[in-house]
Amino acid sequence: MTNQNNNNEHSKGDSQISRRSFVKNTTIGTAALGLTPLAFPSLASAQATAGNKKLKVGVIGLGGRGGGAVRDILTADPDTILWAAADIFEDRMKKIKGFEKKFAGRVDTDNGKRQFVGFDAYQKVIDSGVDIVLLTSSPLFRPKHFAAAIAAGKHAFVEKPFALDIPGLKSIVDTAKKAKSNNLSVLTGLVWRYSTHQMEMHKRIEDGEIGEILSTSSSYCGGSRPNKMPDVKFKPPTMSNMEWSLRYWQNFVELGGDGILEYMIHGIDRMSWSMGDQMPVKCIANGSNTVPVPNTNAWDSFNLRYEYADGKTADFFGRQIPGTYAASGDIITGSKGSAFSDGKNVSIVKDGKTTWQSSGTLGYVNEHKIFTEHIRKGKTYNDIIEKFANTHAICIMGRQAAYTGQLITDKLIMSSEDLLIDTTKLDFKTPFTARKPALPGKTKFV
Repeated sequence: MTNQNNNNEHSKGDSQISRRSFVKNTTIGTAALGLTPLAFPSLASAQATAGNKKLKVGVIGLGGRGGGAVRDILTADPDTILWAAADIFEDRMKKIKGFEKKFAGRVDTDNGKRQFVGFDAYQKVIDSGVDIVLLTSSPLFRPKHFAAAIAAGKHAFVEKPFALDIPGLKSIVDTAKKAKSNNLSVLTGLVWRYSTHQMEMHKRIEDGEIGEILSTSSSYCGGSRPNKMPDVKFKPPTMSNMEWSLRYWQNFVELGGDGILEYMIHGIDRMSWSMGDQMPVKCIANGSNTVPVPNTNAWDSFNLRYEYADGKTADFFGRQIPGTYAASGDIITGSKGSAFSDGKNVSIVKDGKTTWQSSGTLGYVNEHKIFTEHIRKGKTYNDIIEKFANTHAICIMGRQAAYTGQLITDKLIMSSEDLLIDTTKLDFKTPFTARKPALPGKTKFV
């Protein structure tokens, strides 16, 4: 495993729904993907058709994933250039020199004139003449940044998590539909779906190699929390609570959606993949702050059980606790066999014998190859609708089931109006006081 730090309602008569059948009716969206990644032609062929056009890339958010996404897309397509960059923190611009060194001749920000700092910097990147924007800021801004990028006619890489609450998710889906109707490609950052060994395993599953899927058990566990917030006594006296909190956004549900959306989403997404990307109809869950971080409210543990319309179930276990075993992977049980994944290694077992196995690494570069190939071919790619929108809804459903200790249905979660934070006029001067940590049995569903 890699380092994790860095209205659908079917009757019981539908219980024989095949694993190969993707959701036709969901609570999120209805448009289908245009091309399957495994079937798409090579990058060289795509470039030849496009005449090797230089694609100008702008990055909005130069934190860990922002820097990674820049490297990934420049590696994936040699005819991309970094054209513009934005962040709310000026010190993040230091990364540009590293890109200039690694990708000589492929960074052109006009001697820094297209390096923008501030809460309005995202719009300056969008307006700078870019073809593609990488949306990799703190995730609370994602719906606003995505809407602005698509309104301006830009292709967009939308890092996960792209929505922290249901109002934000509905905004993302609406924007994704606009992108599709305007022939703009959209790619998200759930990289297991683009890891070739995982893709091959799931293709075999979808082709019926282990029969009908009966259940899935997935996990995503690691060590200490990513970007753990220091004791607030270390906060500079002149720094606002909002700036301090945004530097450690992973510690707050309002800013990062909790660990279930920030890192455990990878395991939940693989679980959803195995279950045909259906939206479950019920969820019960628990969770806790086993090793609390003072003055924050994000949990470090979640245990989730989902039930689907045909009565099948899927389970997920996640934690981020120092010194604990990193048990991460999937057990996919079918009527004719099982599939196993520990992240790097995958296999299929039938009648007690391994009939296929493979291994590989995460698809950080591969996803950007698929993305840019579609753009160069003039084909629209969109993995939000009917796929990753459901993954985010499933995560939010699980979080609320755990927070409240109640049974949460698909209809109930999609009715939620709980907007975690309003980003309309947010800046470093905006007052910020974190919500009290959830207390199951007492925290109410909103």
